Amino acid sequence: MTRLSKSRFISGWQCHLKLWYDVHRRDLRPEPDEALQAIFDTGHQVGELAQQRWPGGVLVDGPHWAVDRAEARTQELLNDASVPAIYEAAIVHRGALTRVDVLVRHPDGSWDLVEVKSSTRVKEPYDTDLALQYWILQGAGLRLRRAGVLVLNRDYVYPGGELDLQTLFRFEDLTALCEARLDEIGAQVDELQQVMQRFEPPAVAVGPHCHTPYDCPYYEHCSRDLPENAYPLTLLPRFRGSEIEQLAGEGIETLHELPADYPLNDLQARVRECIVNGRPWASPQLGKVLADVQWPLYFLDFEAALSAIPRFAGTRPFEAVPFQFSCHIQAHDGAAPEHTEYLHTQPSDPRRDLAQALLAVLGEQGSIVVYTGYEARMIDSLAEALPDMAQRLRALKPRLYDLHRVIVDHYCHPDFRGSYSIKAVLPALVPGMSYADMAIADGMAAARAWLQMIDSPDPAFRQQIDAELRAYCQQDSLAMLKLREELTRA
Repeated sequence: MTRLSKSRFISGWQCHLKLWYDVHRRDLRPEPDEALQAIFDTGHQVGELAQQRWPGGVLVDGPHWAVDRAEARTQELLNDASVPAIYEAAIVHRGALTRVDVLVRHPDGSWDLVEVKSSTRVKEPYDTDLALQYWILQGAGLRLRRAGVLVLNRDYVYPGGELDLQTLFRFEDLTALCEARLDEIGAQVDELQQVMQRFEPPAVAVGPHCHTPYDCPYYEHCSRDLPENAYPLTLLPRFRGSEIEQLAGEGIETLHELPADYPLNDLQARVRECIVNGRPWASPQLGKVLADVQWPLYFLDFEAALSAIPRFAGTRPFEAVPFQFSCHIQAHDGAAPEHTEYLHTQPSDPRRDLAQALLAVLGEQGSIVVYTGYEARMIDSLAEALPDMAQRLRALKPRLYDLHRVIVDHYCHPDFRGSYSIKAVLPALVPGMSYADMAIADGMAAARAWLQMIDSPDPAFRQQIDAELRAYCQQDSLAMLKLREELTRA
């Protein structure tokens, strides 16, 4: 009999067809890309660290496919009163299998069920995941005292040295929720086991569920025969999935089919009109807003790294730590720009050295052109981390000029396709300039690459990543300069 693992349960909870493919056609599932693999790696790192909160615990190891062996080993440990905790316990009930992150024994013979997540909050489907495990363990005869999710504590500030594992993590007790869902989970297990036993795949149409709560790895396969929709409703910024689903039920799937009187906000209406008409739109105030700057102009871009487990004293889980900036400086309209940059290349806290370099570059006057509020947040975080430099850092904020806000409010182009990210805006306004062929092409990739670089003992690898990081960050600051130049001609 094919077992219903908790990962398969969550697949089926999202979509019956996704579960069927997991069981019968896993060959259709692409290998995880670098970004997804990094998420998996972080989860493993956090899980292993969490185990240290219960010293003396025993890991049920071995290959993932050796379930019978793992189940037998788990039973041995359950029966051994000297074992205070079990990591990765394998427990089966009515054909449903879970590998429990941590089972904690109490002197009275009861157990705590602990699910570890590399997140700072409990969200779906974490509670469904836990409710399934609770149902399995209770059905298998374990007496559970409590069940909950162990997440990283966003309020924990790493002081340096050894991590305090008791305060690094936060336990959220969800026992009552698990109890309340026992009947529901049992019914779902029965339903999903029937799905797994089917010879033919269930008929499930592509829809918003394909991307909630996770992007489905089979989406490309499921949508391969759909007629291409060049103007889907998803191009409208912040247009809710529930609205798209309702409109699809009425036969409305494109921007051209959307009734003219359908209620949209100003931005959505502008995007729809621009795409349907195929013409750019510029507000009468665009030129004035673009001219409302103080020279010289500093086109500034930061890159920052986020680590689930804080690496530097004074940081929190998943706190963004800036490690690089690029700045193009333009003395006046039409002047050839100068470029300067900073990249921290050592495995030490980058913030003080970066802040000193930043203040030296930006001086005391001139507008600092940024794209979105990200740079303002990075300046705030630097000021908080460096009290002796806080006044000078915060003095930069009134000089910030958000080009993203200018474009959102005053310009639209059909080739934006509803997106105002710099990755979408740049090739539409500056043909030939894009991120398509760059080795590092987005901020998360830059963050991963920097952490790999500072941890690597290989000089050649470090040199390669150094060059790729500099190229990417420089592209961002130059992109803002080029965008402003193009908009002044709009």
